[in-house]
Amino acid sequence: MPFVYTACTATSPNSNLHESRAMHNAINGAVQNNTYEQDYRIRPGDEIEILVWEQPNFNTITRVSGLGTIAIPLVGELLVSGLTKDELTRELERKLSEFIRGDMNLTVSIRNTDSLLVSVFGMVSRPDNYPVTDQTSVFKILSIAGGPTQDADLRSVKIYHHNSNPNTSNLDLTHYLETGQMNSPSIVVRPGDIVYVPRKENAVREMSEFLRDIVILFGIFRVFN
Repeated sequence: MPFVYTACTATSPNSNLHESRAMHNAINGAVQNNTYEQDYRIRPGDEIEILVWEQPNFNTITRVSGLGTIAIPLVGELLVSGLTKDELTRELERKLSEFIRGDMNLTVSIRNTDSLLVSVFGMVSRPDNYPVTDQTSVFKILSIAGGPTQDADLRSVKIYHHNSNPNTSNLDLTHYLETGQMNSPSIVVRPGDIVYVPRKENAVREMSEFLRDIVILFGIFRVFN
């Protein structure tokens, strides 16, 4: 009888232990992510995509308004803030059943947009986080924030850049206003950036004619944007 040699790979107990731990961590991470997605509650600013198979009239990508609502074609406004993904799906199925008979293949996707915000604080009328999907002028962001207050020091505006080098910029915005370079690529902000408008050191409320014109300019810019 011929001798048959069977090759075997030796596996140490430690190797099995490492593989077991790696698999456990991977599974545990997947479960945690899935649990987070299930428990996440929709907030204003989130982006929601709704797809209904073979019913394109209801398909939409919409953003949750400040009032916590979204607009759905043919259905109208729906209050969604505070709902989980499963709760929203059930509510959409209930609403859409008024229009769709039979089986409904509905897909709901929720994208949190915290990373698509620019934070504006300091001497502006409405300090807050504002959605930005791409780079935009710092003047437009300040206008959205209500413009500078009378105590704002526009000669020392600071931008803290997200994932950029250098990570800070000090801007004299009066220079760009005087030279008409309000759309200069050197004064853009991007998602994740922070804009800080400091207070003037002397905090004198009497403004020069030029600075008074700046405040008026921001008001006009806000109306047309």
